[in-house]
Amino acid sequence: MNLIVYNSAIAIVEIIYTFFIIGVTNVAVKRKRMSQDMSRKIVHLWAGGLLFFWFFYAAPYARYFFIITPLIWMVMLVLTALTKGPDDPNVRSMTRNSDPKELLYGPLFFVIMLILFTFVSFKTIAGVTAIAAMGFGDGVAPIVGKYSKTKYMKGRKSVGGSVSVFLATVLGVFVILALFNGTIGFTLNTTGVLLLLAAALIATIVEAVTPSNYDNITVPVVVWMFLLLAA
Repeated sequence: MNLIVYNSAIAIVEIIYTFFIIGVTNVAVKRKRMSQDMSRKIVHLWAGGLLFFWFFYAAPYARYFFIITPLIWMVMLVLTALTKGPDDPNVRSMTRNSDPKELLYGPLFFVIMLILFTFVSFKTIAGVTAIAAMGFGDGVAPIVGKYSKTKYMKGRKSVGGSVSVFLATVLGVFVILALFNGTIGFTLNTTGVLLLLAAALIATIVEAVTPSNYDNITVPVVVWMFLLLAA
């Protein structure tokens, strides 16, 4: 199959993937089958799954096909935040308090980081770990934290949530390596495992100390810089 046709088909699937979860969560919130806060967390985790699409694209220019989806969402998030009201599907699915301006923080930062790391660390262990920490680690933390009774950072964070950042980051990276390490070329020996565990621990600490709304920037950037310096 022609690579342009193949990559275009993957790009279409990627776009459908993102719109599907927004549609499902919006209906669930509208019918009161799901809280708005839970919807936001599920969308975050689902967006983290975009990382897997990196490895379905082929050819040196593949990254340009991947970023089509985050670019679409970047434009949509800005336009929605500036022109829509609290009943908009994107607002219902991705905000805490139905304030469209919330889309200009966490959700927008998320897609900007996806675009950035697709350009600077496409299919590398530093890029994979940075996005896994942002998408899976930071995504699962508030879900687990909601049920964790032991709090710290003046009640803003929970032990359970922080532990889940670590575990979800490690699990996400190891699943990617198990499926696609031939593409990444990372040696998963004792040193490699310790390096990834250290990166996950750093992600956990950074997520805990970062002010709300900004961890989608600090977590991936710090993890990425650590791996660039340590690897």
